This record gives sequence, structure tokens and C-alpha cells, in this order.
Amino acid sequence: MPNRFSDTALVLFTRTSAEEVQVKNFVPQGTITQQLAVAEKLIQQGQQVLAATGLPYFIYSSSAQKGDNFGQRLQNVFADLFSQGFEQVIVIGNDCPELKPTDILRAAHQLLQQEVVVGPDSSGGVYLLGLTKTAFNQPAIFENIRWNTAWVLTDIATAFNIATPDLIFLKQYTDINTSRDFVKALQQKLFRSNLLRYFRLLLNQLTTWWQLPHESLISFFIFPGLALRGPPALN
Repeated sequence: MPNRFSDTALVLFTRTSAEEVQVKNFVPQGTITQQLAVAEKLIQQGQQVLAATGLPYFIYSSSAQKGDNFGQRLQNVFADLFSQGFEQVIVIGNDCPELKPTDILRAAHQLLQQEVVVGPDSSGGVYLLGLTKTAFNQPAIFENIRWNTAWVLTDIATAFNIATPDLIFLKQYTDINTSRDFVKALQQKLFRSNLLRYFRLLLNQLTTWWQLPHESLISFFIFPGLALRGPPALN
């Protein structure tokens, strides 16, 4: 582990796969088993990305989170790790297929020079938030950020008294929150090759593909030559 990052902790902040599918629909017309499979793979990918950095990382699943709302739970994660002696903490979610270990290392490098680093998603939110211990000296500000909305970036800038253009940004990526996001990510091949193969097999199990909206017939414009099983295969 690089010495200059020895005081940096990484966090995967996530719900369980069962909780994810209660609020997200990944596979158009998919079964609960298929939805769970996608959720589990996304969570695993998040953990693998953190592990590949070589930095210390922690998994804060729902059972380890404390607080009455998203802001409180996230605030307590930062507080917990800063209390353990870390000077920089970087938190990611489980739903950004484009996120790479190099992105996280870039954020860690930026935190040696700046107090706040964000990874913006395409809807006004963030897929990554990095803070120094100094920036976290007013943890109550987490309550004033409208999490899970298009105002997250604006609110973070306001909360930390930073002009939005002066925020340290990583690349803008796409989060996966809906079946439309999932289909679009497959279209654009945003997933790593092993996940693309896995999701191809998963979608091949769909037996109701002919009932999907036109824009969701992903086999025809993502996987040419791959026919989804048709009505005669119904059991």
C-alpha cells in the first residue's frame, strides 16, 4: 500500500441485495431472482473495485449503518472511520458500473491537496464522496444535503462553502437505479466484460421478452445473434 495513502480509508456504503430490489427494478419484466442476481453482482463489483486499489476498505451494509435517514447514516460512517484515526475517507455506492480503481486512487491523491472530492453522476448526484477529517468538523451539514436528488452536488458545494465550479470533480459516470439505466448501461457496454457475459446469460433466461417495450428489446441491438428464448419454451 502506498505510504502517502496510509491514512485513507475506503468505504462501500450499500444496502443488501434484498433491500436494493425493494426500491430498484433492474431487469425489465425480470423475476425477483433475476433482480437479486443483478443487485448482488453490482455489490460484489463495488467491493472488488475497492480491493483492487490496495488501500484499506470497509463494507458498511445496512446492518452496520446507524441513523434515521440517509444523511445520518452516511455521516456516522465518516465519523466512525475518522474516530479510528484515518485522515481521509472515500465513500462509494454499489451502482456505478464505470467506476475503476484508478478513479478511487485519483480521489485519494486529490484529498492530499483538497478537502472535498466528488464523483458526479449524470443525474446531479454523486457516486463518490471523499472528505478529509478537517472538512468533516461540522458533521451536521449532512442533514442539509438533499440526498438521492438532482440537488446533491449543489448542496454539497453549499454545505462545505465551496463554489460549485471549485469542487474537485472526477469523471462523470452513470448510476444504475432503474431498468432504463440498466438497459442503457448494457447498450453502451459500461459493465466490465465478465459482467457483460453474466448479464447476457441472465437476459437469455427471460421468457417474456416479446412483452417488453420496444426500447427494452436489448438483445436485438446489444447482443446481435443472441436470441432470447421465445414462447414455445414456456413451462
